[in-house]
Amino acid sequence: MPFDTITMCATLAECAPLRSGRVTKIYQPDRFSVLLRCYTAVGNLKLLLSAHPVDGRLQLSERTYANPAKPPLFCMVLRKHLEGAKITAFRQPPGERVAEIDFAARNEIGEATNRRLVLEVMGKHSNLILLDPDTNLIIDAARRYTHNVSRYREVLPGSVYLPPPRNDKPYWQDLNEEEFALRLLNGDLTLAPAKLLQNEFSGLSPYLCREVTIRAGIEDTTAEELGEYEISRLYAALKQLGEIAANENFCPVLLGKEPDWRDYYALPPANGAPHAEFPSMSKALDAFFDARQERQEFDAAKKRLQKLLTREQQRLRKKIKLEQTDYANASQAEQYKNAGDLLSAYLYLVQPGQTEIELPDFYQPERMLKIKLAPELSPSENVKRCFHHYNKAKNTERQIRLQLEANCNELDYVESLLIALDETAKLSEITSIEQEMQAAGYLKRPEGRSKPKDSATSLEPKRYQTSDGFLVLLGRNNRQNDRLTCKLAEKNDLWFHTQKIPGSHVILRAEAGREFSDQAISEAAALAARHSRAKEADKVPVDYTAAANVKKPNGAKPGMVIYTGQQTVYVTPRELTPAE
Repeated sequence: MPFDTITMCATLAECAPLRSGRVTKIYQPDRFSVLLRCYTAVGNLKLLLSAHPVDGRLQLSERTYANPAKPPLFCMVLRKHLEGAKITAFRQPPGERVAEIDFAARNEIGEATNRRLVLEVMGKHSNLILLDPDTNLIIDAARRYTHNVSRYREVLPGSVYLPPPRNDKPYWQDLNEEEFALRLLNGDLTLAPAKLLQNEFSGLSPYLCREVTIRAGIEDTTAEELGEYEISRLYAALKQLGEIAANENFCPVLLGKEPDWRDYYALPPANGAPHAEFPSMSKALDAFFDARQERQEFDAAKKRLQKLLTREQQRLRKKIKLEQTDYANASQAEQYKNAGDLLSAYLYLVQPGQTEIELPDFYQPERMLKIKLAPELSPSENVKRCFHHYNKAKNTERQIRLQLEANCNELDYVESLLIALDETAKLSEITSIEQEMQAAGYLKRPEGRSKPKDSATSLEPKRYQTSDGFLVLLGRNNRQNDRLTCKLAEKNDLWFHTQKIPGSHVILRAEAGREFSDQAISEAAALAARHSRAKEADKVPVDYTAAANVKKPNGAKPGMVIYTGQQTVYVTPRELTPAE
């Protein structure tokens, strides 16, 4: 993220209302970040100072942050020195990603003291340091370290504060055009112009260097081709950006498209790449990190639920495989009945103590059947034994068949959850599936937490449009499938579902005075196939019928229905155009 000198300049400019504001509360949401709640002439404002290795920044924030139950030590030190203090000044050393905030405070005995909070945004070396500006001694820091970590300085309570080490590169705003050109031409001319700028001057981020070359119109020029004209344009582009920063004429943007923002910056991209403008840099940062946090929570939740459902899917598949083997063995019950019938008919041939006997088959007399006998039993007891095995096998077969059917239905249900999970794009959709899994017993509801509101009712079905204008509705998950089919669908609508394949319910809306076209039916079926387990197949059977013919049995799992009067079409899965 390009939180460079320009971006910090933009956020510091927005902190003007904090001057003369008073610090009322201090929080430390994580080990890198501090939140100052300040009372100002325009009301309460929150100032976020983050020394995160990747997301280091300074901004006014309207976001809500979770705070630890026990405040960290650094937070307690800040509360001791800064709560009740008045903010007197904000500073940014030229060309540095460093912000200095001065406070007028009072010590334990009520004497006036000065304090300074220094935020250094330097990647993995970022830090937040509290010091006494009168003595330049460090009071404490978010990250303490000794000379064993840094030979240049140590950051420990009582140590003298040294600013971050500067490289030997000049700050570009300190040079006139001639000095700028000389420095540039003495650099490595095998590099691209943007990389050359970054190598030779301080205060320029990679993003800003690319922007400068685009604004100068030389983004496709190699450094070796730089002449007086090109260098002059580069210098003019840099000067223009410097004037924008000096006059605080920023235009904060988020790069990319919502909600998948790619980056943020204080100026719109010169190449016209997709972006959205925001009224302030702080609001842009809030929107960016809100979207990223939601994406991280979404990815983590989706991965967790997928892992749980995949484990359940594997368990059911293994169980079904074993039950199919048991069912095949139990299906041999007729052999026991046939053996019992033969022994009854030829009982006079059975001799006590025999271990087996061969008798002609009733249905194929030329074929002899070998029947095993229990030598310790009498002939009539052996007959009873065969019929006992027959009855036991029939009972076992019936029980296994019922259990196998139940497990196959449950496997279909689990796979429908996996399909719905794969289709999710928002955290609210994940929440709805999570609630369904809790209701189904696959996931425990956190202790002490009341039953949440059904989020499936707050989510609208996905809306599509066929090429000839019919509206198509698609359920996002099983519970929404139920709502779509049983509550939202009208009796004259058409209902679609892949034949014996888990997938979403699809409704093709009827229109007064208009017959359903073959094209609309085919496209709605293709959409149902696309949002099913068979979405990668070439041809998928899809059943469709009037919505009035679809019923939900009592006690059936979410998304499970029965239907009659269906017709079947074979289609290639594909998406439709989303309806506006």
